[in-house]
Amino acid sequence: MRLVMFLAVVCYVPFITNAHHSTAANFTQEIISVEGVIEQVRFQNPHSSVLIKNMDETGNEVYWLVEASSSTSLRRKGASFETFEVGSKIKATGLKGRRQYTMYLREITFEDGTIFSPERDPY
Repeated sequence: MRLVMFLAVVCYVPFITNAHHSTAANFTQEIISVEGVIEQVRFQNPHSSVLIKNMDETGNEVYWLVEASSSTSLRRKGASFETFEVGSKIKATGLKGRRQYTMYLREITFEDGTIFSPERDPY
């Protein structure tokens, strides 16, 4: 019985230790900005994200995945699902991803000049 329990724990531990990752694993320290239109919003835990349609230098459509913290954390900073309205023109600024066309959100500037940052206290 002890052997079975030991094997169960040994097999389970890798799943626990691999459950979450640091932003450093997926993003560089380089700050970039991308302007475009919000195409899709995922407001959920453990990470929310915004998909932005952007035009590159050659005029081709490029889709950027902008990852953010959890919906719970974003709500604490004053954001809601409605904050990120599909079709809105925005400028997203954040840490450049190690994968092409990805970034980790630092700040979004909306067309009306409103700025949302998950790093700033809204109060």
